[in-house]
Amino acid sequence: MVMRTVHGARTGEDAADLRSWLHELPGAPQVHEFQVLGCGEHGDERPTWAYVEADATAGVARRRCLACGTSVSMLDSDARWTHPPMFACQGCGHSIAEIGVGLNLPDGQHVQWVAVAVRCVGCGRLAGVTDMVVAGVPAAEVLAAL
Repeated sequence: MVMRTVHGARTGEDAADLRSWLHELPGAPQVHEFQVLGCGEHGDERPTWAYVEADATAGVARRRCLACGTSVSMLDSDARWTHPPMFACQGCGHSIAEIGVGLNLPDGQHVQWVAVAVRCVGCGRLAGVTDMVVAGVPAAEVLAAL
């Protein structure tokens, strides 16, 4: 894990750097749990590279596995879909990313807030793509819906 600042933007070497980045978000709720998202269609070998479409204003996101093309709408995004553009790194223009989520669990069990962040696999640039308010849903249910 090596986070650096390159031309004013945070970069990381691997998905674990997303954890540190999410824990340092200024003005955001505290992140108590972190998870790297991977495609569940591959058994124990869960690929983590994906395309991401997200709308920060509407709080919606969808990821598509680079290996098999399976798309997953995160939480209730499908019901509120706004047809946002695909993520493209502001540093190198690459559109493939590793996705991590930070969960705010004030009572240790129920999620109040989810932050979705990406690490560009081209240059390592870290960025937030959206966040979602979740009204006290158990953490296991939220993680299953991401």
